[in-house]
Amino acid sequence: MTIADHIAPLAQIGDRPGWQQTLPTAHTFVPSHESRSNMDVVVAPLVGGTTMVPRDIHCRLLYTGFTTVTPDSWAHSLCNPYWRLYQNLDDGASILTPDGEFHLPAGRLALIPAWGRFQSRCIRPVRHFYIHFDPQGLSGDWEREHFTRPIILPADAETEKFALSLHTRDEQSLLWRSRIQNLVLSTLIKALDSLPEGVLERFDQQVAGRDPVAPALRHIEGNLHDKLPVPTLANLCNLSVDHFSRVFRQLLGQTPTRYIQERRVAVAAERLVSTNDDITLVAAETGFANRYHFTRVFAQRMGVPPASYRRTGRV
Repeated sequence: MTIADHIAPLAQIGDRPGWQQTLPTAHTFVPSHESRSNMDVVVAPLVGGTTMVPRDIHCRLLYTGFTTVTPDSWAHSLCNPYWRLYQNLDDGASILTPDGEFHLPAGRLALIPAWGRFQSRCIRPVRHFYIHFDPQGLSGDWEREHFTRPIILPADAETEKFALSLHTRDEQSLLWRSRIQNLVLSTLIKALDSLPEGVLERFDQQVAGRDPVAPALRHIEGNLHDKLPVPTLANLCNLSVDHFSRVFRQLLGQTPTRYIQERRVAVAAERLVSTNDDITLVAAETGFANRYHFTRVFAQRMGVPPASYRRTGRV
């Protein structure tokens, strides 16, 4: 049986309004017709027989939905601080990148990495299933270095059939949510497995050494709304400022200041598309001095200002 045999019974989906399930953060606003749930997936590698919190990769699922995209509605930037998993029921959609155009074949699964300079495009109405997720534990600089283009996963009839079975299940179901988690993990594993030999080994070595700055990372995540001076972070790790800054950069590939800014932009981006909060409030609660400062930094990192991102960042 081919993938087309599994797509055919779902043709009626395009005749009903799109659905979307929002998977909440502390600030998520969910309209009454939507349901929501917490969906944290933890991959905890063991190092020397001990699991360390900073070494875990948490695949936090943000939202998922099914809709029909059109040439007018699906022509926007896909630079995001989170990953996207797509499965379309029709041909006609593609992703534009600096390296060229990547077509999204009907039925196939495609991963759109975080932070890429990508643009969506379609030439006809396309029925479009999407999952947005955040594999926390991968640094933005590392993702930008190693995932520079969309990943069209190899044809796999069993996995594609499994994904298709999730398109029609938008109810509050533990089994459905567990299957979404399973799908995200399996596709992320395939993406990581596709990296050149040696890349993952170097990443494992890098992550295994993150313990010296773990207290700083936890403090940053819990206090993005507040000032985060480097001396305070260094003190939490019992390191001098110079040594802390050097170790931090070696382990995460960026300075503490850049990392903090990236996390603020990532959290703000998530709130822009998952809540109706005023942009000024989002700026203040993610640690930006004011709306002007937030808009300038956000546009530099995401390619579009916050208001434009809010209008187009969902699918």
